[in-house]
Amino acid sequence: MISAGRRNTALWLIVFLGVLGWSVHVSDLLGAATAGDPFARIGAFIGRMTPDLRFDALFADRTTQGSFAYWFYDGDKWLAAAIETVEMAIVGTVFGGVISIGLCCLAARNLMPFGPVRWVLKRFFEALRTVPDIILAIVLAAAFGVGPMAGVITLTIATVGSFGKLFTEALEAAEPGPVDGVRAAGGGWFAQIRFGVAPQVLPNLVAYALLRLEINLAAAAALGIVGAGGIGIELERAITYTEFDTYLAVLLIIIAMIMTIDMTSEAIRHRLIGVGNKR
Repeated sequence: MISAGRRNTALWLIVFLGVLGWSVHVSDLLGAATAGDPFARIGAFIGRMTPDLRFDALFADRTTQGSFAYWFYDGDKWLAAAIETVEMAIVGTVFGGVISIGLCCLAARNLMPFGPVRWVLKRFFEALRTVPDIILAIVLAAAFGVGPMAGVITLTIATVGSFGKLFTEALEAAEPGPVDGVRAAGGGWFAQIRFGVAPQVLPNLVAYALLRLEINLAAAAALGIVGAGGIGIELERAITYTEFDTYLAVLLIIIAMIMTIDMTSEAIRHRLIGVGNKR
């Protein structure tokens, strides 16, 4: 006899495989558009993106075909755009974090006893999270024009929506004992947050902020495609003129930029939590 648990597992597995098969059929993943082999199309596209480098000319000047300089012919311009992308991500994260901290203190159950205020703020955070970044960037680019301003505002709004949930939950998870002790000693609302809650949740908040910085950096690179500033504008130009090898050059700069921020954030997180410190 097959146990009820195994029957249920098998049933759900069949349902999952059915939904997966239906999704593959609807998406036309293996249809005529890809000649039944999407991986071959991907491989062909990667081949077109690969530059025609020559070993004997790798380190020649930018006028020599087959050199790195010829491939990265606008490298200084792309680097400036990459720096602008990093600046957009940092400003959007900082602004969003500062706004979120104030609002989340009013949305946390253990810090705001008035229920309607908490309800309104949590619904506000949810509303911000439902708007896709790319759609918001298109609207703001139309309002403020092409450039980093639209990108910074988009990232700030997205950051507030994300931090609204994460920061509120972190504040609500704080142990009540220190807060009660500050209150019993006559401390007001700000003192309870400063001395009762902040020491408990600060490492988590910093970790969330650093993670969001990495996300915002990747988002800032993508937002430029719709005119919101940064290196995405250069990527959009390469797409427009079908400069396939330029796709790869710009993408490599974006990957290097994100990896650098990721390693820096990791080092900061480890320092905060004491990982690797010698005793």
